[in-house]
Amino acid sequence: MKLQRERIVKEVAEMTGPQGWVLRRFVTKEKTEKQYEDLMKKVNAPDNPEFISMYCGLQKQPAKWLREHLAYDVDEALEKHITCHCLAITGMKDLQVRNKFCDPDTAVKLVPNAKSIESHQPTNLTHIGRSMEGEPLMMNLKKDYAKMGKMPLDPDVLSIMDTWCDKILFNDTTNGQSQ
Repeated sequence: MKLQRERIVKEVAEMTGPQGWVLRRFVTKEKTEKQYEDLMKKVNAPDNPEFISMYCGLQKQPAKWLREHLAYDVDEALEKHITCHCLAITGMKDLQVRNKFCDPDTAVKLVPNAKSIESHQPTNLTHIGRSMEGEPLMMNLKKDYAKMGKMPLDPDVLSIMDTWCDKILFNDTTNGQSQ
């Protein structure tokens, strides 16, 4: 969530024209951090709400899910529980996950007990397994995801998965071609 807040502030700072001028008055690092703090106060209220109301009551957010999501220690779980073969794929245009986690050296450190780990960082891949041309922007995320959701999964990702499955399941080391 911190990464996403940082990206929004950076995008707004780089925006030009009247829209950029107006947004820079409302979207600052200080204001986004304050909004996050206010959100966390609502989410972690003593009565443990299931949902919280946002945007003048027009939208409900799942507070329970967010509390559980933030409490989950991913690093510990990966280190402690993953002992199988692993395939890690994070696109270079993924705005929601830092693609550094799929750097081979980092991936090996994250899952030290895995039987094997293979990692990939496709250039145009987004968080939802589809490729996109152009620069991904947090400000366009919902619109882009809606458009990409109608597209098929990225063929390179499917190929990577197919090759990896062949290698792991059938001990095929010939780049996905049957032996």
